[in-house]
Amino acid sequence: MNAPTHEPLNLTSDELAILTELLEAGRVELLVEIRHTHHRNYRDYLRKRLILLEGLLETISHPQRQGTAHAA
Repeated sequence: MNAPTHEPLNLTSDELAILTELLEAGRVELLVEIRHTHHRNYRDYLRKRLILLEGLLETISHPQRQGTAHAA
């Protein structure tokens, strides 16, 4: 199993831009899929993934809020 780590990611600005772009694309796809899903359990699962994804976007947008004082 993967154990959670608490070490900050050291990403270049290009890597951060790609990661942000991929997360934003995933967010859009989840919103569309949630809208078109009729099964409640699956829709709830997708909403939980959306919340996690949005949290990741927030984290990479504001890394100093995660306890690190230095900029990436």
